[in-house]
Amino acid sequence: MTYTTILWDLDGTIVDSGPGVFASFKHTIAAMNLAPLTDAELRPLVGPPLRDSFTEILGMTPDQVEEAIAIYRDFYHADGVLNAAPYPGVIDVIRNVREAGKTNSLATSKALAGATIVGEHFGFLELMDFLGTADFAANRSQKTEVVEYALAGLAKQGADLSRVLLVGDRIHDINGARNTGIDVALVKWGFGSPDEWALADHVVDSAEDLARLVL
Repeated sequence: MTYTTILWDLDGTIVDSGPGVFASFKHTIAAMNLAPLTDAELRPLVGPPLRDSFTEILGMTPDQVEEAIAIYRDFYHADGVLNAAPYPGVIDVIRNVREAGKTNSLATSKALAGATIVGEHFGFLELMDFLGTADFAANRSQKTEVVEYALAGLAKQGADLSRVLLVGDRIHDINGARNTGIDVALVKWGFGSPDEWALADHVVDSAEDLARLVL
């Protein structure tokens, strides 16, 4: 199938944000006097909206969640956001999608401020036709809500949405795609697992595989 529009998850798909995200979670957990977690224990926290991670995985109360989010964001934007690295070849694929006349959009649970900093620093923001990001104030944090927001924004631009693919790495990307009726590909270099990969329409091992799928 030839896809006309590609929606891109960010963390675990375009960039390896693990070092900065792990450091931010460790700082938050320490600041709240909670038991420390190993990197392996932190892996499930990468990808879901922050509120989900703090509530469902770490079992925090609503008041603790709000405190944790504030601590996390302050540290992440000051020290963690650029403690990341692009996955080899992925930004080249995004650029080639644009040059092929197709549409690119972010579809990330990261908020606009963080996504903009990362995108500008690593040089892929200019390759996006729309920035589908989370916005807690607008009650847009779940991946389904982010994908709906991206699709609506692209529709206003007149993008060809006849064949849309979401490229991500976690179960939340699967859910976002299924709930909006689009296809989904999971990349193996992110933070997902074989159980998650089994639910995707496509699974890709490398940037070369990804290019064959989207171009």
